[in-house]
Amino acid sequence: MPRTRLTRRFAIALALPLALAATAFGLAACTAQPSASLPDGLSVRVQQGRLDIEAQRIVVRLENDGDEPVTVERLEVVAPTLTPGMVRDEPFEVAPGDALQIRLPLSASECGTNAGSETPAPEATILLQVATTSGRASSELIADDPHGTLARIANSECLAESVDRVAALQMPEHLRSTGTGIARRAFIDVEIVPEASGDGSFTIDRVYGTTLLNAEDGVDWPLGTQVAAGGDPVTISLPVRPARCDAHAIADDKRGTILPFEIHTSDGRAGRLDRSSADTLKAELYAYYGERCALQ
Repeated sequence: MPRTRLTRRFAIALALPLALAATAFGLAACTAQPSASLPDGLSVRVQQGRLDIEAQRIVVRLENDGDEPVTVERLEVVAPTLTPGMVRDEPFEVAPGDALQIRLPLSASECGTNAGSETPAPEATILLQVATTSGRASSELIADDPHGTLARIANSECLAESVDRVAALQMPEHLRSTGTGIARRAFIDVEIVPEASGDGSFTIDRVYGTTLLNAEDGVDWPLGTQVAAGGDPVTISLPVRPARCDAHAIADDKRGTILPFEIHTSDGRAGRLDRSSADTLKAELYAYYGERCALQ
């Protein structure tokens, strides 16, 4: 047999299995392409616990009421009131009949300039890439928001932005006090330092008592303090007493040293603005609580 004919038969014999392998690979690749819809039974909602508010996190609760486990390969939260970037791309599995809570750092709020206008409640869209025994899927779900979490976040963050443009609202480093034991009296001296220039202003209507601390002569501190950019620094002294004398109150405390300021601004925003006590002030407030209540 001539050498050229043998070479041609060898080439054909080699090309045939390669062609079959390529065809099989192509079919497998087509099979692995994401489908347009997610598995049945998936639902999501957004929420925040008390500690999540302080830590600036949003919680996405993903529930799987389907019949098979779902591996979430990527999750992203998209909301009109928040800048992009809230993504989790570390895979996790949700078993049938189970639910998981995924915590993501909050992105910055999109505040705009229409503070006083009527706008619909914001809505979160959860973009998902998932894998199941049936294959992969990429799609989106509209999140339930039973507690109005997105609206509260937007209002709080944008109120803080409006206030910060007018003045810095600062909790003190230390607690001021007089006397000792159960006769000891203490004051939280809040410093307000206006911006050097600007035309904005705000009014602190009141500071609310907490689960741990109340006003000396009541529960809240009614104020009506007006602050304007370009004005002089102001110190607000809040006489403080224990809200109750209970050793468990300190042991179980989560937000008792965070003061809620009720504020309305000249650009139409209104609501509560929280100010946290730093570690030193928090420790001194706990010590004062124990001394005043004779728990020490």
